[in-house]
Amino acid sequence: MTPYKHSLKEFFEGEKEFSIPVYQRAYSWEKSQWQVFLEDLEEATKGENHYFFGNVLLEKTEDGKFEVIDGQQRLTTIVIFMRALINVLNNETARLEEWYLIQQNKPKLNAVEYDRDYFYDVIIRNDDNTHKPQTPSQKRIKGAKEFFTKELKAQKTERLAKILDALEEAEMLQIVFANKKDSVLMFELQNNRGKELTNMEKLKSYLAYQIYTYADKEGAEYRLKRVAEIFKEIYRVLNDIRILDEDAILQYFNMAKYGFGYRENDDTLSYKSKLKKIEDAEKLDWIDSYVKELKDAFMDFKTFENLKSEYKDYLIDLKVWEIYPFVIKAYTLFRNDTAKLERVFKALEVIAFRDKLVKTRADLASRLNQVLKNFTSVEKLEEGIKEICSGYWGNRAISDAIRPKEYSLGRIAPYIFMRYENSLLTQNTKTKGYGFTLDQIKNPQIEHIAPQTENKQGGQASGYCEYDQEFKERYLHYIGNLMLIDQAHNVVIGNKPFKDKLDSYNNSPMQQHKEINDFASDGRWDKDSIGRRYRKLEKFILDTWSLKD
Repeated sequence: MTPYKHSLKEFFEGEKEFSIPVYQRAYSWEKSQWQVFLEDLEEATKGENHYFFGNVLLEKTEDGKFEVIDGQQRLTTIVIFMRALINVLNNETARLEEWYLIQQNKPKLNAVEYDRDYFYDVIIRNDDNTHKPQTPSQKRIKGAKEFFTKELKAQKTERLAKILDALEEAEMLQIVFANKKDSVLMFELQNNRGKELTNMEKLKSYLAYQIYTYADKEGAEYRLKRVAEIFKEIYRVLNDIRILDEDAILQYFNMAKYGFGYRENDDTLSYKSKLKKIEDAEKLDWIDSYVKELKDAFMDFKTFENLKSEYKDYLIDLKVWEIYPFVIKAYTLFRNDTAKLERVFKALEVIAFRDKLVKTRADLASRLNQVLKNFTSVEKLEEGIKEICSGYWGNRAISDAIRPKEYSLGRIAPYIFMRYENSLLTQNTKTKGYGFTLDQIKNPQIEHIAPQTENKQGGQASGYCEYDQEFKERYLHYIGNLMLIDQAHNVVIGNKPFKDKLDSYNNSPMQQHKEINDFASDGRWDKDSIGRRYRKLEKFILDTWSLKD
């Protein structure tokens, strides 16, 4: 393991072939890193000192090739940059391609397996038409090539020559390992020294090390190839998932398996502790099963996200993370039973809504932990959520939350009135069958019918009751005095007299606007009006967000 200092040109010299092993991360650099890379190179052209790229850890394989243990982000960026530079230069291109990209039809650098074909075609062969990027890392590869090409095209030829010289003369420290297990262990140690890897990448490298530890050489290569194929599929699926990233899905998958006490970055509470408890002879089978279940979780989540389901959409709108372990577990239980899945989503939406509305200091995850562990049927889930809803998230807490002294409903208010609008639509024979979403309103806002700033006319002339202390504390911010409205409508009516507001409500297409007339007291909006509408909305909320016996 003697370190050797090389120039970049010496590092790539000859028939060397480098590969990114399966346990390594995919390409992760983005524009900020590309910008720094280019700025550092340009800075190196101005001084006498050579630019230092840092350490590169390699493992030499039996066939004389090298696997990159550490430094692959820099090496990948160098090769992408060289492709862009070759495309812009008018001379030396054949020499540069053979030296840095491909020699005797063998690429100098092979990307991680699930990006290998894409990298070969787009960077090594310079073919942008064969593949469309299928994974986030492939999008970054394409983005890096486009970024460097654009930046280099803006430079004069003399400047490009200086940049090339600085690149070829840049120095790096090379360390070579001869043992596969040691090289994977070194990658693990590098991870634990602050490398910014995703938890998915840490999982991949950890499992690779365990495979090399417990399998013979031939078996290890076979198992690693299978793991690589599974992660390849995971990253392809991930490219189509919009609402969660890879680490979130990994975390919720593990919580679905082990409960809310699972902690990704605590070795005593993570998958590492689970694997340690397995007998040595069974560890490899455990790894096989684990990664297959993980792939299923990603595929199930993609299915969930694309599902045409009323309550699935509601869950996504609410953004309560504690429901996602239940969603993942539900698919393992009822993957092909859409009716049961919808019942699960409906039950989860009840507790998600209540948590969002009540905003208690009680920890929802810890209260739901036993419910998650006992979740083996829809009935058990519903029973568990009913019990949770009788405590901190009970009906009394709901009623208190919708009659605050100061406005505090926040983002849950538009959600309530969206659901309320749909309820009113179903009750009207002319509008039954129509659906309403917040997307149908431009810049949705919450309107105080009796305005927060009292109308200057006051009293009878304004159409509102007196703004006494009782009104300000008990009625002004009650849900009975609120409605959903678009920004333009809200700006127009402001704090105008109630008669003017009522005229605008009657001309609105929204049912909750039209019904205000039913609650007005002889053309006035007062405490009694707000109280009666509050009671109707309270009943709607308690009926809607309860699990019936």
